[in-house]
Amino acid sequence: MSEEIVFEQPINERIRTFLRLEHLFSQFHQHLEHDSPWDTHSAVKAILDILAMVGRGDIKRETIKELERHHASLQAFIEIPDIDHGQLIHLIDEQEKCIKGLHDIAGNIGQVLQQNELLSAIRQRQTVPGGLCDFDLPVYAHWLKQDYENRKTLLLEWFQPFEVLVHAIELILKVIRESTEAHDALAENGFYQQNIDTAQNCLLIRVSLPAKANIFPEISAGKHRFSIRFLKSSNPAHRPEQVTQNIDFKLTCCTV
Repeated sequence: MSEEIVFEQPINERIRTFLRLEHLFSQFHQHLEHDSPWDTHSAVKAILDILAMVGRGDIKRETIKELERHHASLQAFIEIPDIDHGQLIHLIDEQEKCIKGLHDIAGNIGQVLQQNELLSAIRQRQTVPGGLCDFDLPVYAHWLKQDYENRKTLLLEWFQPFEVLVHAIELILKVIRESTEAHDALAENGFYQQNIDTAQNCLLIRVSLPAKANIFPEISAGKHRFSIRFLKSSNPAHRPEQVTQNIDFKLTCCTV
């Protein structure tokens, strides 16, 4: 188990979307590896959530724009000595492959799944509380009772249209997260505030705490500043309380 827990706060809507998609990709792969019908259902739900997200706005165009911006930034490092040029060139090559792969997708990402009758039926029924009982959608209940390997094969087939996007977002978030070193910070009486340097393109705020710390941060961020309140919750059913002691933590303002 990691000795630190990292909390992240995106600064703009594009990065917020990428983080949500990363969360859904992880959810899909987590449930894919378990053979219960309940896990298969959760994997299907992740696919439908991804499909809903990529259907809003032009995710393909936004991802290409972010990749191209990172690609241009990394190109400037090629002439700098004392860096790992092999790793840098590999990363640039992977970015170029993703940009090409996204350009090669005809229409919207996952468009073919919009015509999938079973997925459409599941999407309509899941808005009803308890609406996916066996008697509501017998064809789905029948499929969930089939052999796990058959279900897994079909899940991977449904997920395949998102594979290029998965890799692209992995690269984008990797570059962002590794762009800046974490530094020690102190929240006096459980509160910290910092102005955002407008000359820097801050995209993501990361707060690292020891895994054993029984506190968590609430991060609020705008264009010009961000603030962090550290809270504790002895009972999740009750409202968290702000801590009153000084808190040492690690802070990263990721810029690319």
